[in-house]
Amino acid sequence: MDETYSLLCALLFCSVTVCAQNCAPTFQNNEVEIELNNQKRTITVTGCLTGYHLPTVNIDSVNIKGQVIPSLNSGAISNIQHELQLNIIHNEIDIIREHAFRNLPRVQNLYLDHNHITSVESFAFENLPSLKGIYLRNNNIDLIQKDTFVNLPRLGVIYINNNKLKKFDQNWFVSTPTLDWIVLEGNQITSLKRDAFQYLISLKAIDFTNNKLRYIHPRAFYRLNELEELSLGENELTSFEEVNLSYSSALYRLSIDHNKFTHLSPRFFNAVRKTMKEIYMQGNPLQCACVDELVLWASNNDIKLHWKCEDKEVYCVFPLSSENDCEKRPISHFNSSLIESFRSDCTIE
Repeated sequence: MDETYSLLCALLFCSVTVCAQNCAPTFQNNEVEIELNNQKRTITVTGCLTGYHLPTVNIDSVNIKGQVIPSLNSGAISNIQHELQLNIIHNEIDIIREHAFRNLPRVQNLYLDHNHITSVESFAFENLPSLKGIYLRNNNIDLIQKDTFVNLPRLGVIYINNNKLKKFDQNWFVSTPTLDWIVLEGNQITSLKRDAFQYLISLKAIDFTNNKLRYIHPRAFYRLNELEELSLGENELTSFEEVNLSYSSALYRLSIDHNKFTHLSPRFFNAVRKTMKEIYMQGNPLQCACVDELVLWASNNDIKLHWKCEDKEVYCVFPLSSENDCEKRPISHFNSSLIESFRSDCTIE
């Protein structure tokens, strides 16, 4: 009788802990804060966080903050039926493993900011039918595997800014039909290849500010008919005329400020002239003759052009010869010290 009772107890314990979680243990006596109706309560979790640990009433958010959690293993957060927000921030997490988030049908937003994440495995974010936003800001991510963001039918925004990515790969995403905002500001991406976003045709805003972009393929923005905002400021681009903007017929805001352009002509922007409302181009060492043409073109087409800095005396540069002509010229045709002065920050008028 005693042996039977012990076995039943062991099975019961298994069913409500490890067996029920079906996961690789992630937490070790970690505190989890539950927020509901403007009130907070704290529980301690070992193993994986599941619906078993949470109250049955509606929950606003689950917060795991300021702890040492080396990795989010498979099933780390699983089997939760609540409609809520997950905040897993400032925990020194290094890696997010395959299927770390499992059976979370109503989770709305997932915040993983300010950890130490270096890599994200394939299928780390899969089958989260209500998820609208993923936030991976301020980590050390230098590797995202193919098929990482899979079957996320309501995903609208993803922030992977301030990391260490050296390339962008649209194959990170599979079946994300409503993704309309990608923010990759503050990484180390050097180029955008041909048809870089052709499977992400719902995109409305792309932000590659403050990367190391030196090259953009002419067809990089192919099929982005809904793209409205494109941010490419604070990079190392020297040429933009090859980039075909006609693929983005809805574009109304373009930021190409603080690059290394010496030559830009209005004809490069004529493909989006009818939709364009605002162009940021300050902080580039543009030839004064080109600036004159662009300012006139913008005025004639009712486009707001940000082309100079309030706190700087020099707004444009003169080439060493034929200064009245807006022409593509080698960098040797300019004063090099003056060119470099345009890299500093400025306040736009």
